[in-house]
Amino acid sequence: MKKTLTITSFCLFLATSFAFGLNFTTIDVPGATFTAVEGINGTDKIVGFYNTGGPSNGFVLKNGAFTIVAFPGALDTACYGINSHGYIVGQYDTDGVTIHGFLLKGGVFRTIDFPGATATNPQGINDSGAIVGFYTDSGGSDHGFLFNNRKFTTIDFPGATGTRLYGISGSGKFVGLYLDGAISHGFLFSKNRFTTIEPTGALSSEARGINVNGEIVGVYRAANSMFHAFLFSNGTFTDTDVPGALQTRNRSINVGGEIAGNYDDGSGNTHGFVATR
Repeated sequence: MKKTLTITSFCLFLATSFAFGLNFTTIDVPGATFTAVEGINGTDKIVGFYNTGGPSNGFVLKNGAFTIVAFPGALDTACYGINSHGYIVGQYDTDGVTIHGFLLKGGVFRTIDFPGATATNPQGINDSGAIVGFYTDSGGSDHGFLFNNRKFTTIDFPGATGTRLYGISGSGKFVGLYLDGAISHGFLFSKNRFTTIEPTGALSSEARGINVNGEIVGVYRAANSMFHAFLFSNGTFTDTDVPGALQTRNRSINVGGEIAGNYDDGSGNTHGFVATR
């Protein structure tokens, strides 16, 4: 095991806006040409990845300061999920081809690769340490997985051509997407039952995050083919697009209902955000 090389700088909050009862704060890594926020935990630590024109690195943001996360020897690193203990999951590659998963715990990286897979993508981790994500088999198909107690379990939506898991709650509920041909649909997996989660009229959808209260966030494509963000709470869908954004993508929701994600501005530049109520 190797420890991460970390560099700390200060956060830039570029703008604050309001919509749908939410307060949106834009988050950009200083000097980055691209910033994507992917996860938020119950103690307001935020993870994601960024690019400055070369390789991508992961980051953690806490109290206005960034810590860069780079898997030792990797070309690219991305952080996707974080639990309340600060354990982080994500992916890295060392050759620009093969994607490996990782768990970062106590400053130490551990590689997580599904046996025989050509790519492994951990996406979410709960406070019990259970990890969900997806892997790609030798035929190029994606499958969801649960990694718990050092054991992998494949989880596939029945009849789907592909499955991806993105989020896991403290009670062990999963959210993700399944493919019907080339069309994605969001879903919830709870008590061994799959339920499609998709706003009415959507062309496609993805369920990306779930909190302990059962609130789900994700994205969908509308008739204009752009990504729009949704919150599914108490049986109701609510659009939660960043005001003025070209596209908005919700990625995670914590126990306090704070939503993390990223959006594209009118020029097509990608920025991270956190939305509070």
